[in-house]
Amino acid sequence: MSGRVGDLSPKQEDGLKEFRKNVADVLEAHHDDHFLLKWLRARHWNLKKAEEMLRASLKYKKQMNVVELCKTWKDPEIIDKYFVGGISGFDKEGSPVWCEPFGSLDAKGIIYSTKTSDLIKNKIVVSENMETLMEEQSKKLGRKVDSVVVVFDLEHVNWHHVWKPFVDVYGQILSLFEANYPEALKKCFVTRAPRLFAVGYNMMKHFLCEDTRNKVVVLGNNFESELLKYIDADQLPAHFGGTLRDPDGNPRYTTKIRYGGKIPESYYLKDKDLNTDAMQTATVGRGSTHDLEYTVEVPGSVISWEFLSEGSDIGFGIFRSNGCKNGLVTVLPSTRYKSNIVIEDGEIIVDDPGIYVVRFDNSYSWVKSKKIKYAIQVLLPDKEVEAQIQECTKMEECT
Repeated sequence: MSGRVGDLSPKQEDGLKEFRKNVADVLEAHHDDHFLLKWLRARHWNLKKAEEMLRASLKYKKQMNVVELCKTWKDPEIIDKYFVGGISGFDKEGSPVWCEPFGSLDAKGIIYSTKTSDLIKNKIVVSENMETLMEEQSKKLGRKVDSVVVVFDLEHVNWHHVWKPFVDVYGQILSLFEANYPEALKKCFVTRAPRLFAVGYNMMKHFLCEDTRNKVVVLGNNFESELLKYIDADQLPAHFGGTLRDPDGNPRYTTKIRYGGKIPESYYLKDKDLNTDAMQTATVGRGSTHDLEYTVEVPGSVISWEFLSEGSDIGFGIFRSNGCKNGLVTVLPSTRYKSNIVIEDGEIIVDDPGIYVVRFDNSYSWVKSKKIKYAIQVLLPDKEVEAQIQECTKMEECT
């Protein structure tokens, strides 16, 4: 049995009745069986856990004054202009289709230029408006519509999307959605998924429950035919294989879908502190190098880095040990960076397991030592997602 209205087993019927009785003190007139069953399904019919989840959500929404927030909230200019996403239409069963060009989001810029609280409020309002839209659809179609199809596009995605400060904030948003809008996701199609997504997904997946993870479908670049199985062409932007376009012919359908873009530094908050004190520190002596060793065990892992130097530039490169004494194979050639002016960052996917040496190079300077701050990470891919991406790549090569 699906656990939905009209498709309940006798045991589920009894569980629903008991659940309604247990939470009767907090229910409102519009909290029907459809509403209650979402919480029960989200907690696999564990009545105690479902009650805890529901009560926590209602308390949170009261604290956030969600009803008033939805009436008065206006996105700050930075979110309105540079955040991503929008509703393009409805799938073949009447569920809203939310297109999110995630890869076009300036992940680092959005962290530097917005308050986390504003991003959370935006997500709450978007989610509440989506609930209202689904109620309207339910009345229009004469049947319950209570979930959303997401097209999660990764065109232009880069390492900034797996940058820890961004992952932490985006994780908060995902956790908020999971805790307060259970069973709201019908299907999430990940389009144009590069190898980097396997790493990003591995970092994000612990914010998602297992049921949500099972609704994620990873697609490569040839995704149009799969989307059109679920969504009619006139409900999907041409950029995603549909027929919707802007009046000027733009296939991205930007009249409805926000595509973000590079955020000018003039928007950056002057008091935004990403706490570089959390970085590790070292002094690279004059005429010398500072080597850091990292063991990579899983092919497809990502080595990411951020660093800054005080007073002057510093060389930076990555090498792999070839097993011989002092034998190093160049992975990323050593280059001098003006990291005293701006924080340098980047990432590289490595396919060969082994010991990697991250080198800060000051061998060219015989006068002064350099103080550096750095954060180096080895990020592992999700094996299942990476296999799906590889399969998509093989299919694309054969067509």
